[in-house]
Amino acid sequence: MKTPLTSPENLGAAVAALAATAAPVTAINDSAGFVVQRILAMIVNIGSRIAELRIAALADIDTAVELGLNYPKGPLALGDALGVGRVLAVLDGMHAVTRDPKYRATTWLRRRASLGVSLLTPD
Repeated sequence: MKTPLTSPENLGAAVAALAATAAPVTAINDSAGFVVQRILAMIVNIGSRIAELRIAALADIDTAVELGLNYPKGPLALGDALGVGRVLAVLDGMHAVTRDPKYRATTWLRRRASLGVSLLTPD
């Protein structure tokens, strides 16, 4: 991750060192929430909104995403795997920094995090 203070030399050295391990490397700009965490938290929150609105059964939300998008896990199982509290923390942090309403966690997700229950536990 680079900042405005990261010199091209230091960035190049860091990328070279990581590339030498044969690990895939990408350099992103420093930002709150990073890239992957933002996207994963939003996917879980969208699945939570669908659950909150009772548009589909919990298992069906995950199955639809797995089949329709070829994801290895649906959004609710993904939220459980990441940790509901962790997902909530990312959403709350992003909302606090950006004030963008798209990062506002659903009441349903927030309640489950406070109870410490799985996103796949039926109501």
